[in-house]
Amino acid sequence: MALSIDDISGIYFCARPQLQQFLVRRVQCPDTAAELLQEVYLRLPHLKPPPQTEGEVRAWLYRVAGNLSIDHIRAESRHAELLERFCGDAGEEDVTAAPDHVAMFCEEIQRVQALLAQLPPRCAQILRLNRLEGLTYAEVGAHLGISRSLVEKEMVKILDHLRAGLDDEDEA
Repeated sequence: MALSIDDISGIYFCARPQLQQFLVRRVQCPDTAAELLQEVYLRLPHLKPPPQTEGEVRAWLYRVAGNLSIDHIRAESRHAELLERFCGDAGEEDVTAAPDHVAMFCEEIQRVQALLAQLPPRCAQILRLNRLEGLTYAEVGAHLGISRSLVEKEMVKILDHLRAGLDDEDEA
C-alpha cells in the first residue's frame, strides 16, 4: 500500500537535518542549502508513483536533493563564466565604462537580440522558461504540454542557433 502524503511528510521532517548537512556539503552555503531543501519539500506532493516504503521516500529525497544541488552548481558556474566574460578579472583595470567598450557591448546585445528574434515562438518560450525563469526541462515540458525530451532537443537547436549566429558574426 502506498504511503500517504502525511507519512511522506513525516519521513521528510525526520530526514531533514541529514538532508540539510548533505546539501551544505555539496553547495558550501547553508542559506542555499536551506533554499534547496525547501524546493525538495515543495516537490513532495508530486511523487509519482507514490512510494511504498520509507526507504523509497528517503532515496527519492536524496536523489532530488542531489539533482537540485547539481543544477545549482551548474547555474552558479554559468553565472561566474558570464561575469568573467563581461566584467573580466576584478584585478584588471576597469575599462567597462569606456565608450568603445560600451559600444561593443551594445553591438553584442543587438546581435543576441536579433538571433533571439529569429527563434520560433515556442523555442523563445522554452529558452525564457529555462534560462530566465529557472525551470527545469521537465517543468518547461509540463508547462508547455510537451515532453522533457522534446524540450532538450529544442534547447540543443536553440543553443546551436545562437552559437552559430555569434560565431558567424565574430568571423565577419
